[in-house]
Amino acid sequence: TPTAGGLAAAGAFALALALLALWPWPNWTQTAPGDGFLKAALATLAASAALSLGLWDDIHMLGPRLKFGLMSGIAVLVTLFVARAEAFPLAGPYVAELGFAVGVLGSALWVFTLTNTVNFMDGANGLAMGATAVGLTGLGAVAIAHDVPHAAAVALPCAGALTGLLVWNFPKGQIFAGDAGALFVGMLAATASLILVQDGGVSPVIPALIFFPLLADVLLTLAYRVMRRRVILNGHREHLFQIAIRGGLQHWQISLIYWGATLHCGVIAFLVSFGPKLAPPDVFATPAGDVPANQIMLTQAAGWVASGAPLLTLIAFAVVAMRISRRLRAFAAARGLDTP
Repeated sequence: TPTAGGLAAAGAFALALALLALWPWPNWTQTAPGDGFLKAALATLAASAALSLGLWDDIHMLGPRLKFGLMSGIAVLVTLFVARAEAFPLAGPYVAELGFAVGVLGSALWVFTLTNTVNFMDGANGLAMGATAVGLTGLGAVAIAHDVPHAAAVALPCAGALTGLLVWNFPKGQIFAGDAGALFVGMLAATASLILVQDGGVSPVIPALIFFPLLADVLLTLAYRVMRRRVILNGHREHLFQIAIRGGLQHWQISLIYWGATLHCGVIAFLVSFGPKLAPPDVFATPAGDVPANQIMLTQAAGWVASGAPLLTLIAFAVVAMRISRRLRAFAAARGLDTP
């Protein structure tokens, strides 16, 4: 089975981005900020570097430590020269100012995590590529709604390119994306997310909400392996989707579940992304004049909930994901399906 489908997706993305840059109306390059086109170009360059790294790994099998080291270097460069998150809204008027150093390291961790998450989850026909396409569509929708056209110009062409790849990848797996495609797509998604956060004033939680189903599987599996004192860099078959496949579900069924979950998360992320903007600072101040105390309390409570909606939603998602993971692993252990 061919495993370089990622090259085709990358080529389709490049063609779509070129056509989009030349599109006469509406021209996103004119509505984007002054460095918007440059950021889109640098995001493409970073994804191309990840593509090259993945292609080399597909052909020559790089060691995991060298591969992770190179990916870490690309992630840091992205946060230094493309975009990064230096503020983390909490609730109400409270914002955690991260500063340059923490912003770079935290954003680089995001790029590294999401990029490798897409790669790790590319183990069932259409799962990772389809879920990422859905997530990129949601990311593009949020970017358009918050006036960040250059982030949408990165996300939406990639979603379209993945849709073309899915014709061959799903449901029969005639072509696979390979490490080249997975790293390319993951890098684009992570970088477009940072551009959206930095230039759109969107909470850093929003991209995590959009790609939550993929992130939850990988991070919960990693935590499970750490608790079992297993070497996390070794190959394994302990992801939740792998357990579900061993439990009897078909590849296409698993993929549809993750696509649906990502769509669900994307819609919710789109809605809660407006929360902080619906709660301006004056909501938290005591209204002037003869206003009933209960009305003051309700107004302030609504403002706090609206401003903290992204973070509260992420916490709720995490609780649900941990319960699902615990039950699925208990099911696997009871039936001997928890193969390392």
